Amino acid sequence: MKKIFFLLILLFISVLASAQPSTEVYLFNIEKTESGFVLSSPINISNNEGYDNQPSFTKNGKAILFASTRNGQTDILKYDIESGSKTWLSDTPGGEYSPVHMSNGNFVSAVRLDPDGLQRLYKYPFNGGEPAVLVKDLIIGYYTFFQENTIIAFVLDEPQTLQEINLSNGDSKIMYNNPGRSIHYIPESNRYSFIDKSDPDEWKIMSAIPNNPESTKSITTTLPGVEDMAWFNGNTILIGKESTLYFFNTNEEDGNWKLLADLSEFNLTGISRLAIKENYLAVVVEGK
Repeated sequence: MKKIFFLLILLFISVLASAQPSTEVYLFNIEKTESGFVLSSPINISNNEGYDNQPSFTKNGKAILFASTRNGQTDILKYDIESGSKTWLSDTPGGEYSPVHMSNGNFVSAVRLDPDGLQRLYKYPFNGGEPAVLVKDLIIGYYTFFQENTIIAFVLDEPQTLQEINLSNGDSKIMYNNPGRSIHYIPESNRYSFIDKSDPDEWKIMSAIPNNPESTKSITTTLPGVEDMAWFNGNTILIGKESTLYFFNTNEEDGNWKLLADLSEFNLTGISRLAIKENYLAVVVEGK
């Protein structure tokens, strides 16, 4: 079993390091209508060869952070929406992934993969300075902040687990097994969502209240083979498959995914990660 777990770690590291296939980050305007949504004004905000992925918005919604390839590795890049300017926020020997603007506004967190294979969650001063380890004893692959001092994380373990981590005292609790990588705070609620992949034939979007496993409930199933999603608000989920975006309203009784937009109109396909902030939607697609 230890050998299998070691191979799992190597596989995860290999996927991050190889960064294949090439991806790009596009920014759209998104508008809610009575019948659905309208997307407009697509901009390729990465426009870069290699791996550009894992976008998230800053707290004020004026910029987007994402992992971007530079000199054979990934660093944290900030894209200013109004000016279109770009600023690098990290420059370490290791590669950074999944950057998130922390709630106090002074730091950006990111998963850092060092050249020797050590993988830890770090925090980086937003305006420059030395990074520091945020969680030192867990190999975190993906994560979200629920509150300032609580992280919900996908942890590489045997098996892979979803854990709640208290940054104040360093305590962590295993809540669920076999999660997916898409973990989110649900807006306007006291819950977070995660993907349950315990049934390989039917992945489910679940929600839970922190520190309360009994609160877990199923929201709906994902599209087949799809685990990346985002919340538009507290009751609408967006998801993508190939070139098509769909939305799901948790308040409607039909329980169906509905067409939002087909990005083949913009000659885009291979949708994966999504991020939403007010009237902006960031979408990761295959590179050209």
